[in-house]
Amino acid sequence: MKGLTGPIPLAGLLLFAASAAPQSKNIHENVDPYTGLRTLFLEVSTRNCPGDPSPGPHDPEVHLLFTAMQNQSGTVSYFLSPEMDGASYTLGLRPAGTMDTLIDGVVGSLSASAGSTTTDRYSGDHSYLHETVPFSVSRADLTRLATAQEFQFRINGQHREAQRCTDARRMHDLAEFLDAALAYGPPQPTPGWQSGPIVEAVNPSTQLKTLTLAKVATEPCPGDPAPGLPGEDIALVISANQRSDGGVWYFISTDISQGAGLNLRRGDKLQTRMDGVSGSFNTINGSVISYGPNAEGQRVPHETTAFHVHQSDLVALTKASVLKFHIDRPEGAVSRCARPDQFKDLVEFIGIAATYEPSHLAAAGPAESH
Repeated sequence: MKGLTGPIPLAGLLLFAASAAPQSKNIHENVDPYTGLRTLFLEVSTRNCPGDPSPGPHDPEVHLLFTAMQNQSGTVSYFLSPEMDGASYTLGLRPAGTMDTLIDGVVGSLSASAGSTTTDRYSGDHSYLHETVPFSVSRADLTRLATAQEFQFRINGQHREAQRCTDARRMHDLAEFLDAALAYGPPQPTPGWQSGPIVEAVNPSTQLKTLTLAKVATEPCPGDPAPGLPGEDIALVISANQRSDGGVWYFISTDISQGAGLNLRRGDKLQTRMDGVSGSFNTINGSVISYGPNAEGQRVPHETTAFHVHQSDLVALTKASVLKFHIDRPEGAVSRCARPDQFKDLVEFIGIAATYEPSHLAAAGPAESH
């Protein structure tokens, strides 16, 4: 595997000891012997893009290294790192250097947080340059690539650029890579109790609770000419996450199984309208997609996208006669409606979640006499 000598976040990986690899022979896992934290790697080849001239003898050979790095905090960091070998020059990207991308024709851009690192490699009796440029990406970014047919990228160096393409055939292990990386996150909560559609779970390492009101059905809004995602069901999941600082974070999540995804990025918005009152809510992490078998045993995607809301927004929802929500995405907008009877358990949900927050009222002591 190439490119393990790059800067933080890739620094020090040569110290890691290899553990049991996932199923694909192209996916490799390393474990830090001091911390026990794991890092997952997948290296993908590239080719010249259609219309580009053939690479000359001094142009680099380019691979893409996908990385999922487990952090002490329980989070996972994802990186996409072009690796360039054999060139007579370096691109020399500085921090904030850019890579332009085309994923099935959709334009995007990534920014390098640490710049590039160049080392000398040896093959027989001669040396060559090896340059690695890590770009921090989200899991949603990699999920798009896992389902893409064509990926074209251009690394914008200080004095030169390097452009290459790859495709679904070369990236066929990326979905399995993302599935394996799911295990790198925080410990999965254990079930607490269940009352109809309301489910409580407890994180075994922190004992913090999560309350979920699952699978609120939605439907195309009356008279909406283009609801988006035709034929696909979108459910809503409402959750309350207890935090170590004593507060509770509330989320409304879209839930899509076995169909086309929203593929949203961090900061994308859920626009709502309840009885003429509009609201707008951000997604903190973008879409999260996992893969699992359907009833026929076929491997299909499951997407959830959590939007941060407040308790007052949920209280307003209990009183609304209709909820309409709208999401803009690169492929087009999506609109759906939910009937008020679908939220009949929301009042109970809010009451239970309120018990997760500590009381800020001091106990009254005996009255002082004067």
